[in-house]
Amino acid sequence: MRTTLAAALLVIVSITSPQASFGQGAAATERSSAVASPLQKERDNSGEYSVSKKGLALDGFDPVAYFKEFGGKAKKGDKKITTKHEGVVYRFSSEANRKAFLAEPSRFQPMYGGWCAWAMADGKGSKTEPDAESFTIEDGRLYVFYDGFFADTRKSWKKKGGAPKLKSTADNNWTRISGEAARAGDTPKPAPKPAPKPVPKPVPKPVDKGKGKGKN
Repeated sequence: MRTTLAAALLVIVSITSPQASFGQGAAATERSSAVASPLQKERDNSGEYSVSKKGLALDGFDPVAYFKEFGGKAKKGDKKITTKHEGVVYRFSSEANRKAFLAEPSRFQPMYGGWCAWAMADGKGSKTEPDAESFTIEDGRLYVFYDGFFADTRKSWKKKGGAPKLKSTADNNWTRISGEAARAGDTPKPAPKPAPKPVPKPVPKPVDKGKGKGKN
């Protein structure tokens, strides 16, 4: 009897207070949505990259300075001018270079996580620490190489044809090793051929009407 009476009272409350019931349902829905939609985190594949124990890339060299329009040389970055991208720390030699990197990180990141490009293209590929001062820029991408007692792999890379010949193999090896797709090269489009210069039309010489006539 008590159970029946309690059930009846519950029905009466739900009928007389629909707004309260609806409000509780809406609140529950909001809580459920919040749990089901966690914030997305920035990708972090730094565990596969050539970085120091503190996550520093390129032994502290400025990734932007390698490119011709920013000097074209291996240049040490400043400890005070840094940024962290996808779990990797980069240093820069100037604030302008840091801003250039932030505007387009994928353009300046070294290929194959900063490992030696030659080693990545050799056989099944391997992670070999590079010398950050041994590099080349091909198709708008930064490649770094091991340069030590055993070999100068940058010379080997160039001798075997460089990126046009070796990039495909290195790309496949890097994807298999890291699970990350290698970035495509930025092959510049050929400059349009200059329009042919118009050939000037010959200017007709004026006719001397008096020539050839006899004197009166």
